Amino acid sequence: MQCGQVQFLRRDDQLLATPLQVEKTETALERTRGLLGKPAMSDNQGFWIAPCNSVHTFGMRYPLDIVYLDRQQQISRIKPHLKPFRVSWYLLARSVIELRAGAVEALGLRAGDELHWMGHD
Repeated sequence: MQCGQVQFLRRDDQLLATPLQVEKTETALERTRGLLGKPAMSDNQGFWIAPCNSVHTFGMRYPLDIVYLDRQQQISRIKPHLKPFRVSWYLLARSVIELRAGAVEALGLRAGDELHWMGHD
């Protein structure tokens, strides 16, 4: 698992909120396990699954906001408040960021916003 920060920008390079602390998957096992068995994230945390175009919340105890990203790491679709024991997919997505339910609205994220990764060494 790689830890780092992501910052979201509007097309006009306007920064959105503060950077989020994110765990980014590196292996198939990490992608498969996802957030299962982990406590709910705080408002400034996220989980980035790449490559990925679908998620499930089977076994989860809390809802998630799902942010689908394209190849250019732009938001292409958002699925807010995905409840436990549900499935969501977007076949054109290349990766997904899972956030605490309500985070998308609080951050003001929308389709077209760009993600910038700032990994830690």
